[in-house]
Amino acid sequence: MENDNIITKNKEEWNENAETMSHPGTIPWLNLNMEVLHKLTETENPMLSKIRKLIYGNLKGKKVLCLASGGGQQSAVFSLLGADVTVADISQSQLNGDIKAAKHYGYEIKTFLCSMTDLSVFEAELFDIVLQPVSICYVPDVMPVYKEVYRVLKQGGIYSISHVNPTTYPAYFDNDIDGWDGIGYRIATPYIGGAIRIDKNGHENMTDGEKTGEFRHLFIDMFCNLTEAGFNIKYIFEDNITLTDRELEPESPIIQGYIDVLSMK
Repeated sequence: MENDNIITKNKEEWNENAETMSHPGTIPWLNLNMEVLHKLTETENPMLSKIRKLIYGNLKGKKVLCLASGGGQQSAVFSLLGADVTVADISQSQLNGDIKAAKHYGYEIKTFLCSMTDLSVFEAELFDIVLQPVSICYVPDVMPVYKEVYRVLKQGGIYSISHVNPTTYPAYFDNDIDGWDGIGYRIATPYIGGAIRIDKNGHENMTDGEKTGEFRHLFIDMFCNLTEAGFNIKYIFEDNITLTDRELEPESPIIQGYIDVLSMK
């Protein structure tokens, strides 16, 4: 029942976000062109280039599932590169963004309203690639998602998933003890996994108050559960983000925001 409540809470929040376009992930990418897309694999880091080619290279006819990835962004990239794309999301308003992008560019797309924890609408070994941006943070346990993805992936298929780096949460917490202290980023709340909470004063933390619907997963959750589900972890890499857009210290250093994992069945 608790999981159902969490799903309902997040569904309502993302429907609202999409309808008001108040989150960057709700705005369809309607200005993509093939020149930009063909540069996806271009990077000064040869290993990262190799990883991107595994995901975005030779997509003609490949069946791709964009999981918990509504909004008309990732689905547009894969579709324009020739993939047969399906999007699964709990928010119909988010899926409407994918439908909007498809109409804009003139390709066909399939959308399914479902939770990432229950992909029973799909048969086993259906997809060549499952791509999941930063969204697994909205479920308390990664394992049900991993098991479902493993089931719907073809043998030899790729699962590319992005996680929030657990060390970044204190930098974002709106309270009096975490975050920028003038020298660095302080981690004062317990470094534990679990629900992110808001206390009676409206402060985010890990121990006290109401659950927000987002969960901090530690590295043991991210990586060990992948192998327990049957995946072979092939690559782990990081994306840089800066906190200046969150109105923190303007001279604050760049931190590692996301951990990306590419696994194969």
